[in-house]
Amino acid sequence: MSSIAARKQILRTRLRAQRRALRPRTARQAARLAMVRVMRLPVWRHARCIAVYLAADGETTPHPLVEQAWRAGKRVYLPVIQPPVGKTGRRAARRGGHLVFRRYKPGTPLRPGLLGIPEPLRNGHPACPLSALDLLVMPLVGFDPAGHRLGMGGGFYDRTLGVRGRFRRPVRLGLAHACQKQPLIPSDPWDQPLDVCVTNRETIFC
Repeated sequence: MSSIAARKQILRTRLRAQRRALRPRTARQAARLAMVRVMRLPVWRHARCIAVYLAADGETTPHPLVEQAWRAGKRVYLPVIQPPVGKTGRRAARRGGHLVFRRYKPGTPLRPGLLGIPEPLRNGHPACPLSALDLLVMPLVGFDPAGHRLGMGGGFYDRTLGVRGRFRRPVRLGLAHACQKQPLIPSDPWDQPLDVCVTNRETIFC
């Protein structure tokens, strides 16, 4: 394991424990405060197509944001893990999988994906291209003011965003508890930075 990978893993273990230790009531209140901050952003007001995630492992839940998006007539999408072309199974997905984004509406049936995270069922509609998303709300384990993001280590968002090329969309927004902010996150060349990070205490433009 490289020095950067080892530092990431140590930090990941500590920060995951911190966010899981938050009391449920504290976590829910923090999520609501973060949602208010997100909805004040111009990118939120103008966005028509938004991708979010379903929270797990103590992540800040974006559920209040999803409900507001539905009320405002915005299209909401969830990430679905896809293995590399020509390969199948959990191991292939972990090693080289990427994300596609499927529509999420009230009542959309979900089922556990390759890693056990609920995902929308195939419904006959094509996945939303990355470049068609206006806003991508991303989970994270840790972040710093420069926009470096520490994820769970699967690399799915980094691989997916790495092919974005010249497209400026989507805006990459990290959602976090205030305790997840760090002075500096170790970074590799392939790590994809955030454009903005929102916590219950502040909005940071990176």
